[in-house]
Amino acid sequence: MKIAIVGCGQIADAHIQEVQKIPNAVVVGVCDLSIHLARQAALRYQVQGCYTDIKLMLKEVQPDVVHITTPPASHAPLAKIVLSYGSHIYMEKPFTVNLSEAQDIVAMATATGKLICAGHNYMYDPAYLRLLAACREKKLGDIVHLISVMGYNLFGPFGSVSMGDPLHWLHRLPGGLAQNNISHPISLILGLMPGDTIAVSARGYRLRKERFQDIRDNFFDEIRANLSTDSTTAHLVFTSKVRPVQTCVTVYGAQGAACASLDSRTLRYIKGSNLPGPFAKVQWSYLDAKEAVREFMGNVGNMAKARLHYFSGMHELFTQFYAAIEGRQKMPIQMSEALRVTAVMDDIVRECKKNDGEKGRQ
Repeated sequence: MKIAIVGCGQIADAHIQEVQKIPNAVVVGVCDLSIHLARQAALRYQVQGCYTDIKLMLKEVQPDVVHITTPPASHAPLAKIVLSYGSHIYMEKPFTVNLSEAQDIVAMATATGKLICAGHNYMYDPAYLRLLAACREKKLGDIVHLISVMGYNLFGPFGSVSMGDPLHWLHRLPGGLAQNNISHPISLILGLMPGDTIAVSARGYRLRKERFQDIRDNFFDEIRANLSTDSTTAHLVFTSKVRPVQTCVTVYGAQGAACASLDSRTLRYIKGSNLPGPFAKVQWSYLDAKEAVREFMGNVGNMAKARLHYFSGMHELFTQFYAAIEGRQKMPIQMSEALRVTAVMDDIVRECKKNDGEKGRQ
């Protein structure tokens, strides 16, 4: 399986590293408009092909799969070029800037018989996969409500790059910072929330202090959204305010509840109590502690066996996508799911702009 990478920024490192761990895959080319970025990636990871022209790369190395890891505004135009050359695509999040672009490239992929996998790698995090299995096995009963929270550090290794540059591409996205990230919590919710008709209400907030007097003071650093179908409701929070920074999903079912934390890589069942009065408090806290100890010991065992890897979900998604291309399994994330996530993201961005009369500011 010959793999090419288009876009040699920060996330490209993770892509190359995880591809190189897959036995039947090899990175045959990297491409970036900046020859310096392309060369450093090629040198550090010993990739033979190094390009600034995507069409030349596609012609010379003829990759089976192209990973598009460029800024979102370029996703759709690049995808159309890649599909015209006959390669499959792994598309980093967000899939596209809007639903119209997503529909165009999915239609082209379908017409050309090629596959596009959306980069919703959080859906393949081990903790989320365990939660998904529990829900499918009806361990929690029918799902009633979901809560997905994603924290973001504005001045962490990724946030500081965009916050330090008013011309950064992130500030030109319709939904700004949040649009570059909320496909993750959206995908985690929709993975447990079937149905194409999803009602969305949302509000954006600006909770940080004004400090730049330019476009960096304008984007929403917190978004709260409500999603609903006929049978299930969900609440999504993307926030740069809450500490500790974490991503987690809590499912409330008719027979039980559970919380998957992608940061601690744990799945804790919330079992409640069946004892009366003050005994209930003791039993409930005991069961909570028992769950925490069980997950702690599991992580200790996984660390001892070298199974705790930061990009485990990305690695698993790559592996399954390549297997689907070879016909050994179904697509891990259907292209229709990429459209569902993009549609909800569009609705959230639209709702936040519509409700921008009340601006939270400290």
